[in-house]
Order: sequence, then C-alpha cells, then structure tokens
Amino acid sequence: MSDRNRDIYHTSVHNHFGAAEQQPLLNAPPAAPRRVADDQLVRLQRQFARPHGINAAYDVLAGEHTVILHGTPGSGRNSAARVLLCELPRDGGTYHELTPEKPETTSGRWLSLDLVGEQDRMLLDLSSSDERTWQAVEGELSEFRYEVLRKGAFLALVPPHQFEEQLSPQFAQFRREIGRPDAWEALNRHLWLVGVRKSVRGLAPPALHTYLDAGPPMHELARLAERIGVAARGQGDFAAWCETALAAQTDRTRDVTEAVQRLRKGRQRALFLAIAMLDGARPEAVHRATNLLVDEAGSAHDDRPLLEHKALSLRLETVGAEPGSDSRVRFAQPGFAAAARRHFWTDLPDVRKPLSAWLNKALKLRELDETDRAKLVVRFTDLCLSTGEFEQITRIVERWTQDSSHRPTEVRAAAHLLKHGVEDEQWHGDFRSKIYDWSIGQPPKHLREVLVEVCAKVMSIHHPEPALVRLHHLARNEPHPGVVARRALLDYVNQDVRLKRRLLARLATTQAERHHRADADLFLDFAGFPDDFLLAAPTRQWLTTCWRMAFDLLPPPRWAPCTTNWLATADQVDCEQLVEAALTILVDAADARYPVLSRIYADARRTVSPELASRLLRSIDTAHRARFTPRAPDLEVSPS
Repeated sequence: MSDRNRDIYHTSVHNHFGAAEQQPLLNAPPAAPRRVADDQLVRLQRQFARPHGINAAYDVLAGEHTVILHGTPGSGRNSAARVLLCELPRDGGTYHELTPEKPETTSGRWLSLDLVGEQDRMLLDLSSSDERTWQAVEGELSEFRYEVLRKGAFLALVPPHQFEEQLSPQFAQFRREIGRPDAWEALNRHLWLVGVRKSVRGLAPPALHTYLDAGPPMHELARLAERIGVAARGQGDFAAWCETALAAQTDRTRDVTEAVQRLRKGRQRALFLAIAMLDGARPEAVHRATNLLVDEAGSAHDDRPLLEHKALSLRLETVGAEPGSDSRVRFAQPGFAAAARRHFWTDLPDVRKPLSAWLNKALKLRELDETDRAKLVVRFTDLCLSTGEFEQITRIVERWTQDSSHRPTEVRAAAHLLKHGVEDEQWHGDFRSKIYDWSIGQPPKHLREVLVEVCAKVMSIHHPEPALVRLHHLARNEPHPGVVARRALLDYVNQDVRLKRRLLARLATTQAERHHRADADLFLDFAGFPDDFLLAAPTRQWLTTCWRMAFDLLPPPRWAPCTTNWLATADQVDCEQLVEAALTILVDAADARYPVLSRIYADARRTVSPELASRLLRSIDTAHRARFTPRAPDLEVSPS
C-alpha cells in the first residue's frame, strides 16, 4: 500500500473511531486469548497425572477422530480431554473449545459446522450442561462428526454425568471410561509447579495420608498444593507445611458457630463478619467497614466517649483475628473467614439484604485498594451463588452500571463480578446467557462498557465464539458515535483468522432489518484485505454480500476510502488469483450501478497503478456486457 493510501485509510478510521481512550475496567490478559489458553494447556500437561484408561481413550481419539469420556465427577475428565487433544500430532490446525448455544435463527445450529477447521483439535465440555442442551447437541453430533472427519480434525467430548447412560448407541464405540489419577502422583506434580520439589509420600504426615485416602476431587488437590506452596515460604519442614495447608482445607463450620455464639453484642458480630468479608484488608478498612455494617444491621454503636473505646487490636483479638506481618487483618485459623461468611449467609438469611446494602458502601472506602475491592466482590458473588440467588447478582450489576448514578468504583466492581461469574465452573452458562440478553438490547453506556471488557478479556479465552457473538451485538447496537464495542470487536477478531471468518459470516448471513445499516458500517471498518482465505467460495460470497450492503445503505464518502484501500492493497499483492478475486468481488457487489462503479474507478485511477486500474475497467466492462447483453432465445427445432 502506498504512503498516501495508508494515510487516507488511517485518517478515515481515526475520524470514525475518534481519539478518546477508555480507562480499562479489568486488567488485560498477558497475551492474546488464544495464547492464554495455550499457556494454560502447557501448564496442565506439566501437572497432569495420567489416570487409568487414558491410553485406551487416546487410541480411540487418534483412530476415530472422536472420543467421549465418561467418569465420575471430580475425576478430571475435562483435564484428561485437554491433554489427549494436546498429545495428538500437530500437523496443522489449532486447539479450541466449543461452546454450544441456542441458535439465533430457526435455521441455525447449536454446533456450527464452520467452527471445524482443517486438522483442528476441539474440546466439547458439556459436563455442566442441562438436559435441553445435551439433547440438542447429541442430535447434531452425527453431522458434526462427519465434518470433523472430512476436515481431518479431532473431537473430545465430555458429556453430563447424569445423562451418560442416555448416549445414543451409534456413539457407543467412541465411549471410554476415565478413572481417577493416583492422588500421590497428582499432588507431586502440582507441588513441583509451585516450587515444592520433594518426595511427597516419604515425608507426608499421617494427616495427609488420611486426606488423600478419602479421595478428594482433583481441584481440591490442586488447591491443597497451592496452599502447601504458600506455607513453604515460611518456617518449618514439609510435614509442617502440610499441616498448615490441611488446616486451611478443614471444614471450620462448627468452630465458627461456636465463636459466633460467644459474641453476644451486635457490634462484635459486625466486626467478625466485616473481617470475614475483607479478609486480608488493612485494619483501618476493617474498622470503617464495621461501622458501616453496624448501621446497616441496626446494631448499637459504642456510645461511650471516644477515649474510652476499646482499642481496635483488642477488639480484633476478641473475635480471633489479628494483623499479620504485612499489617493486614486475618483470622488466626486458616479457612476461618470462608466458613464465617457461609455461616452468616446461610444461618442468618435476614442478614443478606443489609449485607448487600453494606457492600455498596464498603466498596467506596478509600482504605480499600483495588485488590481488596475485587476480592470483596468475588466473595459476595460466591455467597449469592451458593444459595442460587443469580437474579440478585444481575440486579446488582444493573444498579451499579446505571448511567444516572455513575460511580467509577461500582462500574469496576460490576466488571469484576461478571468476570468471576463467567469463570465459575457451575454458573458460567447462566452468566453467558444473561450477558447475551443484555447485549441484544440497548444496555446503558456503563453496562455496555462492562460487557465489552468481560467478553473481550475473559469470555474470549475459553469461549471464543460466544464472545464474538456478544461483541457483535454490542457493536451493532452501540449508539452513534460510540466506538468502545466496535473497537473491542475488531481488535478481538484481528487476532485470529478464524474469528475474522466467523464475523464476516455473521455480517453476511445473520442480519435483522434494524441492523442492516449498522452491520454495513461495521463491515467497512472490518474490511481489510483478507489475504489467501479470500479464495474460498463462501468467503467471496460473504464479501460480495457485505460490499453490496455497504453500497446500498451508506453514502459514498463512507465507503469510498474503504474501496480505495481495498484496491491499493490488492495492488501490492503478487498472487494473480487474489487480485482477480478482489476486483470481481467489488464489481459484482456494485450490481452494474453506474454511480458506484464510476466512483470506484475514478478513485482507482488516482491511487493505484495504471495496470490495476486497467484491469478494474476491463472487469467493469465485462460485468456490464454480461448484465445488459440480451440472451438469445432458445430455438425450437421441429422434428423432420
């Protein structure tokens, strides 16, 4: 592309997007979403302990291109499926995860065939899906598997445990049972990654033997390893580290119940609960949060003169807490804070409403840093989800993101809340569904900003297709001159040619009348020269449809710089097929309309080489002759 053409294009994009920068609500991932997912896979392989049955499962996957993994919940079926896919020969294709969702149109599919790339390795984890989703996916599985075979791809499926026996007989040959890995080996591998490189079995205290013999879920073993790694930073030997970590894994419900019973005054209990919610915060933050909670719960403040009040350190000691070496307040017993939160939420349900009101005020405390606030939001979200109060969470998000009462702290808190929900193993589907409902409407400005960040930075890592769908809706529904959703969508798809193809397909095929102009305008910002995949027949058709939509619905000053950029890029391409395809697409999209073609050609004469301009003119002449040359009538030949 010439310097002049590049300047024209970049000026157009800059003017369209504007120069304002949006302050991020969430930290950006350390790399592109696909790279983050790949890095997680590398770490998983290092800590993976091979369970019984995995070799047989690999043989089925490698030979049949499909394997369906069965096993008890907590045995690590998801991890086994990921590792199996990663162990396949990497002759091409990519690893990605499939997220089936209800089709947006009556002719749509839960599993789009276009998601299957050549030699791809795909995970379809339905372990937490409901019966409706499982039945819909199973009904499409045969056709989807045919596409997998046709593309030389591979599919590892994890069905819902409760529906495993309902699997259709035609798929029984792909079913393999995955057992539970050896707990000692699994723990050893996790400990190695956190820096504890010792022989576990020989040094383990009796308590660790008892714990592992009970068969805890694999994710609990991973958590135990992390806690041993933290304990290893302090004093003591391996046995002492294990004892400390196991203490944090111990159910503290009874201890908390007894502690609360000893605290008779409402102010003491408010301090107890404030510490549990702000575990690891500074003492002054705990103190102010306690006063706020006393007000919300209707308890009495200490009405004695200020100099007669009990010192904060003594009050902390009364409830079993103290500042650590980092000057942050925690309970003396590991795992006590989480048990205390559960106790108040479940045993005193009337506390839930004032605690929700307290949360709004506590988030604004200047004594809390951003990490404290994020942890507070996560803890409150977990409490709501533990009792199935999903609707309360969505109402909180809507309240925090109202434009009429915009407060940056609450908007950021809403982003952290949805981030945690999308990452939750049990509730992630509900959060994705609610985000979809918000995205297809007209969400307020601040809610839209939150949704954009959650989709682009969180959902995109393990659910790339749903993230694309929601960002597309947010971008097409974004009021002019808003550009936050559009910029995020384009940045997202430009990281991966597969996502570019998916967005192009959506722009060309999933249109509603009210979105035609918005999609046409969005296409022009997206319509950089698409390189070699332009040669594929579906891609060329989609591009022709989108250019035609732009010519139909948008004024020439909007689309002309984009056609100029398209042709200028084609002028730098060595592949004759690509150049011919680029010209044909534009000419076909113009439908022989003189005003459109004359503007494209006039701009081309000024900006591209004479050779390309001449080729463009020949393409236009050919299209005109084909359109306006009358077809000769068929002659009937009478039999002699």
